[in-house]
Amino acid sequence: MTWTEIGWVIIGLAVVLLLFFSLLFSRRGRYAVRVNPAVNAFVKQRVRSLEGGKQSQVALGDRFWSRSYPALGLHALSVSASLAETDLGAQETQVFAAGTGELALFARQILCGTYQGGYSSALNLILTGPTPYAFLAGFLGEMGLHSPGSVGLFGHYGPMGALILEAAQIKGGHPFAAAGSISAQAALFLTTRDLLIGEEIFLLPGLMDRSPSLQAAWISEDILRVLLITLLVVAAGLTLAGVL
Repeated sequence: MTWTEIGWVIIGLAVVLLLFFSLLFSRRGRYAVRVNPAVNAFVKQRVRSLEGGKQSQVALGDRFWSRSYPALGLHALSVSASLAETDLGAQETQVFAAGTGELALFARQILCGTYQGGYSSALNLILTGPTPYAFLAGFLGEMGLHSPGSVGLFGHYGPMGALILEAAQIKGGHPFAAAGSISAQAALFLTTRDLLIGEEIFLLPGLMDRSPSLQAAWISEDILRVLLITLLVVAAGLTLAGVL
């Protein structure tokens, strides 16, 4: 069996597991939700912002797609949907900022769909600018107009994201970051306490929206991870024994 065939077997197994657990969790049972202190602190601070009348500001990134990080824009949009659903009565106190027209368009469709039963013109979605520097200047300007209670950075951004969260701390807001480029994560690692890196980033939507489909994805990923580790150990043992 070639590596390509092994890859297709793993993909097929993933599809079967997703379908099985989606049907199972839609009827009964749930997968144990992981506990992440950084995410819990961010969600609680968003509630405090709502109660205190402060804005909860969310940055969706300075671009929708890049060759190095093609999935970060979609990840930011999935997070925006989860955040919108958790604050159905807080349209006036949350601001979503996007750096490009594609992100702004898709985010607007997501937010309008989320609020289709109770739309409010006070729902804020701003287009900061078409370049990373314009994104930085536009978001810092919005932060200067309204003192934030919490600031979340998602999607694609560079090391300048550290400047945004530093400004949030100066303004008394609670900073939180997930995703970003490797250089951004390196800069934020030294300046931001609540920072998700690596695999934790892609678990974030499920930590905010505990739907059966996301929980099915979690358990499918865990099963595949265990199987891959087992296969690697067995293959290494067979190689040492001279079988492979």
